[in-house]
Amino acid sequence: MSAKSEMRRAARARRSRLAARLAAPSDRDLAADAIATTILGVVPAGARVAAYLSLPDEPPTGRLVDALLEAGHAVIVPITLTDFTLEWTYAAHGAVVDVARVARGAVPDGTSVLGPEALSTCDLIVTPGLTVDERGGRLGQGGGCYDRALRHRRPGVPVITLLHEGEASGQPLPLDPHDELVDGYVTTTGRLVWVRGG
Repeated sequence: MSAKSEMRRAARARRSRLAARLAAPSDRDLAADAIATTILGVVPAGARVAAYLSLPDEPPTGRLVDALLEAGHAVIVPITLTDFTLEWTYAAHGAVVDVARVARGAVPDGTSVLGPEALSTCDLIVTPGLTVDERGGRLGQGGGCYDRALRHRRPGVPVITLLHEGEASGQPLPLDPHDELVDGYVTTTGRLVWVRGG
């Protein structure tokens, strides 16, 4: 097993433990509000934001998407295609995770899509991830979706990864040539850490 695969296995086990601490709806709501408040504090007025619809063990993003829309921002969310390309579509109020959009597959019928290059129009990009190190190295789920997608972003556009409190890496992560660095992370307590720029 490679060093990165071993780190990913350990990070998934840690995430399972940390996510269990948010099992109570009130705790998950507090985390969702903390994330939304912090992200809203760094979004420029009238921005276009790329976010994602979280799975049950991920830091919750439903409140974030709603808060961004309520504040007048355009929000796009990804659909993962069979080849691990991220297609993008506009988010809607009250969006909850749709497994069809998270699992690899075709774009659902009737969904208006914006193209994989839609990240080039965004002013802030919020990504999932299992951990982030102090250089901005991000460990994802292993499909490379976001590493490929982030090549479309404009220079200088910040990328923030959402983490459970306690998931940031205290040691450098192994990086491959295709790995894209992120600029910071926000935890489920609302803590924002800039690792590059900021």
